[in-house]
Amino acid sequence: MAEFIEVPLKRSSEVDLVRPFKALVQSRNGDSGKQENLDSAFAEFNTLRQAATNRNVEKQQSYIDVMVKYHDQLLMLESKFPPQDITIPFKWKDAFDKGSMFGGKPSLTITSLLWERCCVLFNIGALQSQIACTQSVHTDDGLKTASKLFQQSSGIFDHLKELFPAALGQNMPTPDIQKDTLAALSALMLAQGQEAFALKGINDKMKDATVAKLVSQTHELYSGAYKLMQKDQLRNIWDRDWLPRVSARSAFYGGVAQYYESCVCNREKRIGEEIARGQTAIDQLKTAQSRFTIESATMAKLCNTIIEKATAALATAKKDNDFIYHDRIPELDSLPPIPKAAIAKPIPVKGKLNEATRDLFEELAPASVQNAIQGYETRKAGLINSEIGQLREATQLLNGVLASLNLPAALEESQGQALPPSLKERATYVRTSGGIESIDRQLKELPDMLTRNDEILTETDRMLRDEKASDDQLRAQFGSKWTRATSDSLTEKFRTDLAKYRGIITNARTADNHVKSKYESVKNGIELLSLPEEQLAKRLPTESSSLSPVGPSADKLRELMSVVREIQREREVLEKEFVSKTVDIKAVFTNALDEGNIDEELLSSKILEQAYGPLQARAMENLTKQKTVLAEIEEVANKWMKSRGDGETEREKLMKELATACDTYEDLKKNLSEGGKFYSDLTQLLVAFQSKVSDYCFARKTEKEDTLKGLTSSIAASQHGSPPSAPRYHEELKQPPPRPPPPAPTLKEQIYTPSSAPMAESVPSSQPPSLPYPVQSSGMPLPSYQSYQGYPAQYSPYTPMPGGYNPYGSFPPQPFHQPSQMYPPQQGYPPQQGYPPQQGFPPQQAYQPQPNPSSGPQQAYQPQPNPSSGQGFPGQYLVDRVFNVISHIPVAGPQVKKIYDDTLAKQGQSSSQSGQPK
Repeated sequence: MAEFIEVPLKRSSEVDLVRPFKALVQSRNGDSGKQENLDSAFAEFNTLRQAATNRNVEKQQSYIDVMVKYHDQLLMLESKFPPQDITIPFKWKDAFDKGSMFGGKPSLTITSLLWERCCVLFNIGALQSQIACTQSVHTDDGLKTASKLFQQSSGIFDHLKELFPAALGQNMPTPDIQKDTLAALSALMLAQGQEAFALKGINDKMKDATVAKLVSQTHELYSGAYKLMQKDQLRNIWDRDWLPRVSARSAFYGGVAQYYESCVCNREKRIGEEIARGQTAIDQLKTAQSRFTIESATMAKLCNTIIEKATAALATAKKDNDFIYHDRIPELDSLPPIPKAAIAKPIPVKGKLNEATRDLFEELAPASVQNAIQGYETRKAGLINSEIGQLREATQLLNGVLASLNLPAALEESQGQALPPSLKERATYVRTSGGIESIDRQLKELPDMLTRNDEILTETDRMLRDEKASDDQLRAQFGSKWTRATSDSLTEKFRTDLAKYRGIITNARTADNHVKSKYESVKNGIELLSLPEEQLAKRLPTESSSLSPVGPSADKLRELMSVVREIQREREVLEKEFVSKTVDIKAVFTNALDEGNIDEELLSSKILEQAYGPLQARAMENLTKQKTVLAEIEEVANKWMKSRGDGETEREKLMKELATACDTYEDLKKNLSEGGKFYSDLTQLLVAFQSKVSDYCFARKTEKEDTLKGLTSSIAASQHGSPPSAPRYHEELKQPPPRPPPPAPTLKEQIYTPSSAPMAESVPSSQPPSLPYPVQSSGMPLPSYQSYQGYPAQYSPYTPMPGGYNPYGSFPPQPFHQPSQMYPPQQGYPPQQGYPPQQGFPPQQAYQPQPNPSSGPQQAYQPQPNPSSGQGFPGQYLVDRVFNVISHIPVAGPQVKKIYDDTLAKQGQSSSQSGQPK
């Protein structure tokens, strides 16, 4: 198996796609009714991402199929949402990052479906290269599969060169997705795809000319890939064995091409050219052989085989040329280039990678269609509001005129406390509609709903302000190093929507105040109409009107009132038809998109004219008819009222007030019902808007943390600058102050410091010599005794060492400051009494301690006799000499004393156990 190079995968963090997309669809009026149908699609989409970004990806085609399906879903979903509406943070790590920084960030977080799709596409190309590396190069199927996968991978990386910059925006790319990196990867994959064809030609023993062309193209592609990979900004990105392997392959296939071309020359009897190419082939193959590593065992074996063939062919050619042809051997530069056969080519990426992928979100319209639908809905709402507003204004005018004339109640006037039929009907309507209690309840609910919406908007504004303040602070702190996009450039649409919603809430508050004022003006009349019929009748004055409900004028007014009721009924039907009229505008805009372009204004105007033109004509006819009827009613009513002898009665005034209150109550019910629905819909929109802002702020927070991590790591790894030069007065402070006179040596220093004086003499401690530096203390002074100062009492006085053979005497220690100087021998001690000298050994000279030049003259150690034992111990001399050597260290400290005391304690213990002196 050939050791191809495989591209590592990018790794991503887990992301929940269900909640953000639900909120996004919910905020779109065109698809708000399809939320339930899309829930399963979003859940499947989220599961698909988890499978496509799984860390335990196996090198199998099934995993590529999963990634391809997810990529195609992303591609189709991109067209259905405007880029600025996506606030999901997609975090992807650098594919080549090994925990260190290579001039870029180890990960990058961007709220873009295009960014997510580009990273998935990168992984598809990387996994294709990994699966290609597992194919056997000894079979045709393996080579064909590997070549196809390498060509597809090359096409993907080549496509990403142009796609990634659009996905990045103002963000800095990680090293793996830089344009030069992608170009090098595309060239490397193409070279490996061509190599599969070259190996197939070699394995199948094709014609020498054919193999030479295939191999020559492989050599050229590897050389080009090596040049791209050698760029300064890329050298540290690759694994350390990539460049040697690519270089070895380039040299190898260059040599193989020369060898097969030399075989072609041999067949055509161009012996001189054959020799030149054969020698070049051997040289290049040996160069490649030296570059192949242990991991390239298969390629090294193939290289050895071709070297043997080329060497044998070259020897034969030289022999034939020497004896037969005598051709001139040309220079390699003068030879024509070897022809090339470019079989491997990058497979381009166009749209969906699998045309059979089913769209999970077929119900969602493309973004351009959705924008057109929103434009149409805006125009439609404006038309409907305008038409219904004109009809309601006409109704208010009609009711006001009739109420001022006390019609139709004046035509129904009866004697006593009985209620006119029209007033009974109005009172019944008010009571069955909830009466004044329903109005009070709805009026109390509106401020709470308004406050809720205002709080949501205020919290959303706070999140945006906090995110901007954090970004501005870090930008001021790091300056030009803070390279991510500014908050102002990313939140422009958020700010626009925020201002729009703030204006809506302000207008709603004004409208609510107007409704309250209208209610206060008719509150007394609505209270009366809310009473039971018997109580309402008692509240009406009993005097009857002076107008007679009979006569020609009264009959005409009754006829006109019948026309008025017909106008009102037709008006109610028109309002319902305006509201309920629907048009499949999505299909219209989708067809227009398929044909090329959507002219929303032209199409919307045409569709609105077709759908609402007849209704507008009927509404205009109704308004015209009302205008004519009102003029006639006023004329007849004036004639009828002229027959009246006295003024208007209290009963008539109250009945007019009640008629106006009933009409106003009906308007209030509509206004409050519409207001409640408006606030409910606005709450859903604001919650979805807040969710989008929250996702954006979370993504920015994640990106901020990654950017801070990269900056702090790079700052910590960078070298510190040189310190500033010190001012002149600092140099004056460098001169050391004069040293104080040396202190008198302590008792411990007298004991532990050897002296250059003879053992019989000592330097008095009261007269220390002049030293160039002060003598430091070596620790706590030891207790003194009458017999000897500085040793424990159980060992004093000491007995002089015997003059016999000392087994340690032939190895005098060297002082640490003079390793090459031996201590001069010391005159022997007089023989001990009661301790006969050993026979057969020559007497040795005793050890004479030497002065320590670094510590100055000090007192020497002088052994004392031990009257209790009458003899010394053999190990004493060794202990003394070791102690003497250690005492040359300027500062011995308490450790020396402890070691010495422990040694003496052990010697005393051994003596007590054996009963003999040691």
